[in-house]
Amino acid sequence: MTCPSCLGIGKTSFTLGGDEEGKPCEKCDGKGKIILREKCPICGGKKTVKYCSSCRKILSEPSSSGLCSKCEKRKVPLVYSLKPPIDSQLIRKEMLLLSRVESVKKVGVFVSVSPKLNVLIRTKDITQDYAWDIGEEVIVKVNFINDQGKLSGVPVHLEDYVSESLRGRVRKLQISNLNEDMEGSFISINAQVVSILQTSGPTRFTLVDPSGTITAAAFIKPGERAFSEITEDMVVSVFGEINKHRDILQIEIKDMEKLATSETAGILKEIEKAIDTKSTPKEFNFSIKSELLEKLRPDLIAVAKRIRKAVFTGQPIFIRNHADADGTVAGFTVKRAIQKIMEQEGYDSDTIRIRLKRLPNKPPFFDAIDVTKDLEFALSDQERFGDKLPLFLCMDFGSSTESLFPYLQIKSLGLEILVVDHHFPDKEIKELVDYHVNPYFVGGGYELSAGMLGYELARIICPDVTEEMKHLPAIAGLMDRVEGKEIQAYIKLAEEKGYTVDDLRNIGLSVDYEVYNLRFSEGSHILSILFGVNVPVEWHTKMFNLIGRETKQMMEKSFRNALPHSKTKILTNNVLFVTLDVELFSHRFTFPNPGKLTGLIFDYYCEKNKDKAVVTLGEGPDFIILRSKGLKINFPDAVKLMQKKLPEADVEGGGHEVVGSIKFYEGERKKVKKFFIEYLSTLEMTK
Repeated sequence: MTCPSCLGIGKTSFTLGGDEEGKPCEKCDGKGKIILREKCPICGGKKTVKYCSSCRKILSEPSSSGLCSKCEKRKVPLVYSLKPPIDSQLIRKEMLLLSRVESVKKVGVFVSVSPKLNVLIRTKDITQDYAWDIGEEVIVKVNFINDQGKLSGVPVHLEDYVSESLRGRVRKLQISNLNEDMEGSFISINAQVVSILQTSGPTRFTLVDPSGTITAAAFIKPGERAFSEITEDMVVSVFGEINKHRDILQIEIKDMEKLATSETAGILKEIEKAIDTKSTPKEFNFSIKSELLEKLRPDLIAVAKRIRKAVFTGQPIFIRNHADADGTVAGFTVKRAIQKIMEQEGYDSDTIRIRLKRLPNKPPFFDAIDVTKDLEFALSDQERFGDKLPLFLCMDFGSSTESLFPYLQIKSLGLEILVVDHHFPDKEIKELVDYHVNPYFVGGGYELSAGMLGYELARIICPDVTEEMKHLPAIAGLMDRVEGKEIQAYIKLAEEKGYTVDDLRNIGLSVDYEVYNLRFSEGSHILSILFGVNVPVEWHTKMFNLIGRETKQMMEKSFRNALPHSKTKILTNNVLFVTLDVELFSHRFTFPNPGKLTGLIFDYYCEKNKDKAVVTLGEGPDFIILRSKGLKINFPDAVKLMQKKLPEADVEGGGHEVVGSIKFYEGERKKVKKFFIEYLSTLEMTK
């Protein structure tokens, strides 16, 4: 209301014509308004109310029994349900306790009133009216407590009673307060359950509060779900003992209960705010100077933040990367960064293995077979372990409409898709996925590969990976034939670690060879050796030199034997056109694959014809692989044109401006090849 002293002006005295502004009103502190406060008629200004333990009506007067006057007159017995931590010092004679039958001995029946605290009902006090099964609930009245705290009592049968929880004193802390010095201590925290993982042994809960994340374990018997009433996203009060599991701090849960709705809103708001703050990457500089990377900064930060949030909220992450050296670098670096964050958050190795998966992708698009497997695995993990459905991260593929149908399947389950790629993008994909990082969106082209983008993204997610992997983007760029100042800058970074360009190419060839042999397996240990990450240096050096040398010999032999079978001609636009039937003149299912062999033939003719535009086609019965120089090709547009003009061939494909592949019906091979050659003849050469 308006202040009655200053009438809303906020001042009580003025000096006319002077410099002084006057004194602030003392009643309203110069605000001109005052707030009237009256005591709440229900709580009397205490801000809390108490309810009757029996009828749940608000207590108008203090009550030692926890009952209102009406229920006290009814003389309803009060039965205590003991909650950990508890000891016999809190128990008094004549107390009524809720218990469960634990064992039957000669001296009588032992009933458990809380973990590690039993009451003995002696045989003489058990009449014929009482016949219990193990685990059956019993109300026991304490009639004796000895000096050592041992309890004995008698069974009581009650038709009506009031139940009230009784818990011993325990420190209520936040997760960030917990440390190794507290091992063996009993504590309490209020937190949100972000994930529940049922193992063959205990049930593992991932808990989050405004200060951090911790894993907690509860055990009933092998494989049995503990606290089945607790579900994901509940806000709970956890009581347990601090201990370690595989040298990682955790809480061994003794008791856990859902918090009242009135208490959860504030906690959830604090947690959400804390996770958002924690997920936001710190300020950083790219490892090289690049105008193109700077343009991609907002997109990379947004993707990094979403990935970090998934870690902090216990959401699984599926990384899909194209199975070549470039895609492998992209997926490997980002997975390494995520794994480090998870370890810092206290996730154990089993949880990381289940929640973080990297899956190689043979074609440069999301295959329908792969997405079906991914979704089946995700739904199975949800049913088996209680996990959330995953966040999908697609690297070095997924920008073309060939991935559209698989993406729609993922989106139909309400899941998010992140794409980090450098293939020519389609507008439909950009509009469908949640985040799409691609140099083409900011005026770039073939200056950055997915492995380069993946390394920078990994550094934003977890800066700790910077030094150990700074030679990897150069490998990715060299193997993917990237051109521009960025690749030169990354090569300099690798040279700072003692690598030559030949070393980097050897590592790249080794990765291509091993990824080909691994097929659908991740191969994280072999790749760690080849990349020289967290392994002995001598392993790294010997392995990449050995495999690199052997791979070169395989490629040289394959190239030498296939070259005489290549055919050349000059197109009408003066482009040197080279073809090789890679199906007839190479071994099936052996390295190098048709794409790699086509690249070798292409390199040979480019070296021999440095002043000419060169296009090389690797032909198969139902596919064509393209490599080009000096002829700018919009590959997605070329595919769409063939789909329109040759619908009977069912052409599909994708790629870059200089690299691509298409597939079609084998019976339409001649028609597709003829049409494609005519299309290439109409294109202008680049400068």
